[in-house]
Amino acid sequence: MKIRLGHFAASLASLFVTSCSRNPNVEIVGSYFPGWMISLVLGVLLSYGAHSVLRKHGLTYMVGHPAIVYPGLVVLFTCLLWLCFFA
Repeated sequence: MKIRLGHFAASLASLFVTSCSRNPNVEIVGSYFPGWMISLVLGVLLSYGAHSVLRKHGLTYMVGHPAIVYPGLVVLFTCLLWLCFFA
């Protein structure tokens, strides 16, 4: 009986889930691009900007191993941009 009640509760809950209420695509010059792609490009550009600022101030030695830090920055900036603008 408990299992059937659980299935009923899950079925009832699924009625109230709206799934994707909007399409996270952005129109750029007549073409539609997914939001994650735009966030990724901006994340790469922001990481490059962070690297430029660190290099300008002579702080690149404090960052650590670049092969780990800069891809991590790309992921961080991409996820933050996605959450701010598309979620």
